[in-house]
Amino acid sequence: MSLRLENALTLEVASTYEALDQVVEEAQAFLATRKVEADLAYNVVLLLSEAVTNAMEHGNGWDARLKVAVTISVHANHIEVSAQDEGPGFDASAHPDPFAEHNMLKDGGRGRFLMRKLADKLFYEEGGRRVRMVFLTPK
Repeated sequence: MSLRLENALTLEVASTYEALDQVVEEAQAFLATRKVEADLAYNVVLLLSEAVTNAMEHGNGWDARLKVAVTISVHANHIEVSAQDEGPGFDASAHPDPFAEHNMLKDGGRGRFLMRKLADKLFYEEGGRRVRMVFLTPK
């Protein structure tokens, strides 16, 4: 299901690779119609894709019966995106630093690192089932 308003896009998708592709395509198209600067749009879509992938994989276990709710809203001075799964949630503070020397060769954690570095604000909500990111827009 997809709902596009003047300044917001809302999607609810199954936890599948095809739905992930749909989210990326719809997010790119939506941001293009809002005339978001190309580099910013790239970062927004990159991090939204990472958040949705995490929701599908870690939250919903790639169970197609479980949904991921996605929102993108464009405001005068910022863009806000979120992805929420139906899984058990997680405690972001309990996850190790992926760039600590003893974790460098381990899988995982780099997407969350990118979110912290590229988004202007990052929030974990609903017991870790929702990630929300804010990107400030240039004036």
